[in-house]
Amino acid sequence: MSIEQSLESNQLIEAIVAPGNYRSTATVNIDGGQFVAWTETSIPNDPSATPWLPPLTVTAMTQGHALSFNQPVDSAAYAGSLAAQEKLLEWYPDRLHNSEVKTTDTKVAEGAPGRGVGCFFSGGVDSFYTALKHLDSITHFIVIHGLDISLTNEPLWHETVGHIRMIASALGKELIEVKSNVRVLHAKFGPHWQDQAHGAFLAHVGLLLSPHLKAVYIPASDDKSRLKPLGTHPDLDPLWSSDEVSLIHDGVEASRVEKLEYLKSSDVAMKHLRVCWSNLSGMYNCGKCEKCVRTMIGLHIVRASDRCATLPSKISPRAVQSMYLRAGGSGGELMAEENMRALAARSQTDSPLYRALDRSLHRGRLANLAIKLKFYAIDVGFGLIRYRIRQRSTTSMSN
Repeated sequence: MSIEQSLESNQLIEAIVAPGNYRSTATVNIDGGQFVAWTETSIPNDPSATPWLPPLTVTAMTQGHALSFNQPVDSAAYAGSLAAQEKLLEWYPDRLHNSEVKTTDTKVAEGAPGRGVGCFFSGGVDSFYTALKHLDSITHFIVIHGLDISLTNEPLWHETVGHIRMIASALGKELIEVKSNVRVLHAKFGPHWQDQAHGAFLAHVGLLLSPHLKAVYIPASDDKSRLKPLGTHPDLDPLWSSDEVSLIHDGVEASRVEKLEYLKSSDVAMKHLRVCWSNLSGMYNCGKCEKCVRTMIGLHIVRASDRCATLPSKISPRAVQSMYLRAGGSGGELMAEENMRALAARSQTDSPLYRALDRSLHRGRLANLAIKLKFYAIDVGFGLIRYRIRQRSTTSMSN
């Protein structure tokens, strides 16, 4: 569909970018409604429309809308966004649609000299691995409120960013703190966060920091043996780069167990490691969710259980056996299989942990249903109730 046809049928997303020194805003007119997307940074950011190209491209692709900007965008970023569209359409031909991009013009940017190298950093296994591997070249860590910790979860954010400030100080890196509601935009208008959108959001933040960074590392979630179409991927992330900022997907060469083996010698990593996805718990690491337990098993495998201060050192085989492995999609099953292979490689196939993992992977249909119902009714249900109570308590105290 041409841009002219899109205009005639009102299938056009208009993005009006309003630069600010520390806050960039895109007023998005879409489907007869309006959404104000914003991102705040602790240092001055790029005032152009270029950083908004990745997240709004995947938004427009959800319905095949054309995308119009009120300002020029970087020429390399524009070309890269077209290549990114091709890759996403190859992966999701039934879920995404081509989007034509209209700007007032494209421009060739010239990055200022003396800029540093950034690394997205959550305090998790993947980000610690990339940070420590490239410790000599990385100058800045980037932490984002609104990525894996919701904007409404202020207590967990303050605890987490407190840890990451200590990590940055200990490793001699400057910390850039970011806050954004772009994930809310994606939840409202359709691109699947994990499969299609979160890499574009990371690219948005990386491009926004172009006045200070010439390259940004995106830590890999999967190793090369488990690569599949995903919002952040070694074949996709670099395509969102601009003339000013190179986006680098890093870490596919190492499995999660191999990354933990690498991290176990770092006192900083063992003191501050954060892996929990169960943000409703309000805890830095709950020690009970599938991701916490899988990491505890990995630490056991590399003989570092007693070194990690943020997770329990003891693992209950019963807790392993009753894990709901599909809480975050198929990743839990893949990680359980990886941990089993690692235990087998260490001649631990007769261990209680190995047997518990095997049972969790091969439960019967009724047992699986019971585990699933428990997860949603108790873990998520009661967790959500406690989360709402904490929210109200925090609001009343602030008032």
